[in-house]
Amino acid sequence: MDQAQLKENLIKLRDDTQTTIVKHTEDKDIDSTTLSKINLRAFFAVHRMAHPNLNNILREKGFLPLSNSSPHLMDTLNKIIFHLSKEVSTPYLKNEFIDVNTANSLKEERKDQLFGKTINQKHIMVTLDRKMLNTPEVFNDLLQAGMTIARINCAHDDLTVWKKMIQTLKMAEEPYNSKCKIFIDLPGPKIRIGPIKPSKNKNGLIKIKKNDILRIYKNDKYIGTPKTDHEPATVGVTLPKALRNVRLGDRVYIDDGKIVAKILSNTEEYIETKILLTRKKEETIYPENGINFPDSLVHLNVPTVSESDLTILKSMYTDFDLVGISYINHPKDIQIVKHQLDMLTEDEKGIIAKIETKNAIFSLSKIIMEGLNFGLFGVMIARGDLVIEIGLEQFLSAQEGILEICHAAHIPVIWATGVLENMNKKNIPSIPELTDAHAGLRADCIMLNKGPYVPNSIEFLQKLNEINQDPQFHVRNSLVSFVQYDF
Repeated sequence: MDQAQLKENLIKLRDDTQTTIVKHTEDKDIDSTTLSKINLRAFFAVHRMAHPNLNNILREKGFLPLSNSSPHLMDTLNKIIFHLSKEVSTPYLKNEFIDVNTANSLKEERKDQLFGKTINQKHIMVTLDRKMLNTPEVFNDLLQAGMTIARINCAHDDLTVWKKMIQTLKMAEEPYNSKCKIFIDLPGPKIRIGPIKPSKNKNGLIKIKKNDILRIYKNDKYIGTPKTDHEPATVGVTLPKALRNVRLGDRVYIDDGKIVAKILSNTEEYIETKILLTRKKEETIYPENGINFPDSLVHLNVPTVSESDLTILKSMYTDFDLVGISYINHPKDIQIVKHQLDMLTEDEKGIIAKIETKNAIFSLSKIIMEGLNFGLFGVMIARGDLVIEIGLEQFLSAQEGILEICHAAHIPVIWATGVLENMNKKNIPSIPELTDAHAGLRADCIMLNKGPYVPNSIEFLQKLNEINQDPQFHVRNSLVSFVQYDF
């Protein structure tokens, strides 16, 4: 493709994209929300209509690929056309498209409003643990290391413990000028293993290995039993109605994928599964272990926002700043939480859409469009359940896709699950963990889980972020990410 053909191709792409945008834009007043919605529509329109080899062609002509311009796509497209022709030969609604500086400042403004303003510091979210109440000085260690958001997982413990952790944190932060935000994670429709009958000298647990049969009862009162010489191991589940759409051959994942099974038979009483894979030669199933059915359309039978979630909001609305909607599937899930919060308080609370299901990925643009209607909104890439739901092969591309779509809409992003897990527990990061942590710096906040060395992990991430921002050491889009002496 020569330069003239490239110019004509880009002009047609721009005009067709502009037509698509105008068709879907009803707002006459172009505010920041509308600008982000327009840019998100442009992002998808360009990706749908562009020449499949366009980014490589642009590189050959000395331009950055459009994939580097997601937050300001139409403005960049028009500038490339201008540089190719030295004139703007077709009408261009410049005021309706966001430029580089505006895109950057808008994203920064939304991040500050949602997470709080920091100076040269990465937002770090840390999951609080009830064991920390035994050693309250840990809260001070976390704050001193650079924790800016404290996460409470409401799938565990109870209201008394949650409030005690918040109270202890507030006491610890009194000497500091900055306020640590409180993030509560609604349980949502997480399916878990039910109670298991204790055996001699042991709490309730079940040992399982490859090729074993596991019978899963559709009963939340069922007491699980280990296998015997004549009967397979059995468990119940906390949400039996989630199993209504299961089919033969559907996959089942237990305890974050440590155990993988497939469904062999389905009766009114139970489903029978065969264990295909275990991470260790023999794995253990405990009560409360998570269980996923990624092929079984669980969201059709189980509402995302449960009555329990609404009760938690009523009990906690004076204590938190941000709330995470677990297993979000649809824009209406945001509306339900927002409506409940509006009835409870005039204070504006941040809403975080946790992207962790296949359906959430397919509905991501609609979820973001809805979230943009509210002042404080962000997205969490909840990678633990997400990797199980969509599979190992598709996980990395999905992770990158979520990040890029959020950048196109100028939405703050939380990079969650599995970050520096080894360092949190043993104080030494693995090389893959370093790579993942560095990749996470592209997000606006990184979430760390529990462990005795989490304060060290926080300090490490802040140092990594400092180096990442220092032009002497790193230029993000450079081929070589560090300076060379005498060159």
